[in-house]
Amino acid sequence: MNIKESFISVFTNWKNFSGRACRSEYWYFYLFASIVTFSLTIIEMTLATKNEGSVYGPFSTFFQIIIIIPYISVTSRRLQDRGISGWWQLSYFTIIGVFVIFILLMLPAKEDENKWGRNPLLDM
Repeated sequence: MNIKESFISVFTNWKNFSGRACRSEYWYFYLFASIVTFSLTIIEMTLATKNEGSVYGPFSTFFQIIIIIPYISVTSRRLQDRGISGWWQLSYFTIIGVFVIFILLMLPAKEDENKWGRNPLLDM
């Protein structure tokens, strides 16, 4: 899966919290979102629309609002690919949970088929 396919897949499955997402789908979407956010931040700094004390300017904030649900959805499906419930994302509220989820997102799928469906790499 390339970055374009990942973007299309995530935004067409934005309300699908069940199923599975392969590592490339998740990480290409993460890369896309990071590049767009970085680019928007540079534009905001150039146009002086970003306040000094804020993390994001208006364009970056709007973009983050647009991708929050698709991002939670693809993260949930990625965790389910690993065989873990998407509800584990709630561990982001603990400091150690951020690191645990980050590591889990990097690991390969655990089984060919689990209760969330068939491994998406086997269907390609």
